Amino acid sequence: QFLRQRQRRAYQIFEETKQGHLERECVEERCSKEEAREVFENDPETEYFYLKYLGCIQKYGCVHNLPNQCSPDPCHKEGTVKCEDLKGDFYCECKRGWQGKTCEKDIDECRAQNGGCNQLCLNSLGSYRCSCYSGYALKDGKRCEDIDECTASADICGEAHCKNLISSYECVCDAGYKYDDMRKTCQDINECEEKLCEQTCVNSPGSYTCHCDGRGGVKLSRDMNTCENIIPCVPFAVGKSIKSLYLGRMFSGTPVIRLRFKRKQLTRLVAEFDFRTFDPEGILFFAGGHQDSTWVVLALRKGRLELQLKYNGIGRVTSSGPLINHGMWQTISVEELERSLVIKVNRDAVMKIAVSADLFTLDKGLYQLNLTVGGIPFKTKDLILPINPRLDGCMRAWNWLNGEDTTIQETIKMNEKMQCFSVAGRGSFYPGRGFAVFNLTYVQPSSGNDTKTSWEIEVNAAIQPATDTGVLFALVTEEASVPLSLSLIDYHSTKKLKQQFIIMALENTVVSRLAINLCDKKEHSVDIFLKKDHLSLRVDGIAGESELSISELEDSLSVLESSLHSTVNTYVGGLPDVPVTSTPVTASYHGCMTIKLNNKALDLDEALYKHSDITSHSCPPVE
Repeated sequence: QFLRQRQRRAYQIFEETKQGHLERECVEERCSKEEAREVFENDPETEYFYLKYLGCIQKYGCVHNLPNQCSPDPCHKEGTVKCEDLKGDFYCECKRGWQGKTCEKDIDECRAQNGGCNQLCLNSLGSYRCSCYSGYALKDGKRCEDIDECTASADICGEAHCKNLISSYECVCDAGYKYDDMRKTCQDINECEEKLCEQTCVNSPGSYTCHCDGRGGVKLSRDMNTCENIIPCVPFAVGKSIKSLYLGRMFSGTPVIRLRFKRKQLTRLVAEFDFRTFDPEGILFFAGGHQDSTWVVLALRKGRLELQLKYNGIGRVTSSGPLINHGMWQTISVEELERSLVIKVNRDAVMKIAVSADLFTLDKGLYQLNLTVGGIPFKTKDLILPINPRLDGCMRAWNWLNGEDTTIQETIKMNEKMQCFSVAGRGSFYPGRGFAVFNLTYVQPSSGNDTKTSWEIEVNAAIQPATDTGVLFALVTEEASVPLSLSLIDYHSTKKLKQQFIIMALENTVVSRLAINLCDKKEHSVDIFLKKDHLSLRVDGIAGESELSISELEDSLSVLESSLHSTVNTYVGGLPDVPVTSTPVTASYHGCMTIKLNNKALDLDEALYKHSDITSHSCPPVE
């Protein structure tokens, strides 16, 4: 009992390291105090032990009669394999992962080199185990390998693309879409809610498009979100002469100049001026009294001078002389003689007409004459032979009644719109504002018993652009939709790419395009052809790229055909007030252009309306 009590003292002297000596020296045989001293190696413990030791010998006779030290079991049950009685002491044989006198202490294997684990080491009582972070799998009990979730579960991302990552994965949608974790679907991002566009934004599946109102003179800038001014990339010689008079300023056909002469004595008409035009038809001037009195109209028809004369209710029309709509300056004169009118071109008489009445008429004691330039003072239907009065022509060095017209020159100096281009060539010039509109039909009636109608649209244009953005040709319905348009544009809306193109669009969808340098100062031919099951775009003989599948093309052409059977107007050089999203381009064309529709040259003088700044038959050259 003494030995058992001793081993439980706080300063227990029967340490395991001394058991072998104690048993050999003092248990198996009786030991002397000196032998005990060899065991304890100090006097205090030796004195304490030996006194008790002698008492034990006297009481029991020997230490062989000590009770079993393993009963009751002093060892920690969970950590011990077995308890061994050491005759006055005990020994606990510990399980793997346990240590201590009674095997009560767990060994933390994770403290030494992380237990040999590749990632996580998890200690437990008497043991440990290796573990891995999320997204990894344990191999051979120690090593962690990345799990390829995309391979392990093919439907893990639903309709999105699965992208394996280190320790994880990501569900990726195409650009313009975001992933919905709950539905495992890709949802369109409405970029327009983010206020990315400066003006108008149109969201589309997976993308968006910004629109700038071209009628305000702006287009999309390089960032494809903001707007910038449309600036000419090719300079035209648009300088004007203050000593010239432009006859085509008033599209209504009303005169650009009105003069009234009054004389006390009978006076005869004398008029002379230099003239230049490419226009085959129009009115130069009117001279005479009111509609039912005597008057003359000098005009141009089919490129030749024409004189309409009316006196005493009788009308005459005479046409003669050379073609003068060749664009070169020539001098024209009209002189009223006693009983005739003489018209000369470059001093050569081309017409001499007998007249039995005077152009000046007596009214209230004065001889009076009305003279209008570029139009007549009454409706053209009241002419002897109706004519289109609009004349894109230019006058200079005029002389009305021997120079008594100095006020005209002062008026022209103050108004640039009354002046002509200093230099001009053939073509129509579009200044980047306005348009011309026509009422044309493209549907051909059925023949015989065939109730089906056919239609086709052929446009042939020769263009020399000043800018890279603008509408060349378009059809517009009464509902302000644009079923067909042909335009210049400087970006690719789907690729978000800045590049110059000529495009053909059905409504707001580009169906064909061709990349081209629009700022090369050259003239380009642009041809489109459309019918029930076909469309084509060619620029300088090169075919454009189609952007629709066959089924999409058929659907789009069907919509166009429906529009052609309703009311559509043909616009050239620009568009009316239509929604900015109804067609890819809304800006007006800037530059020179001649155009044919279904093999017929389009004469802007015959339009329902034309902006007054568009010149119908003359175009300044490129600088």
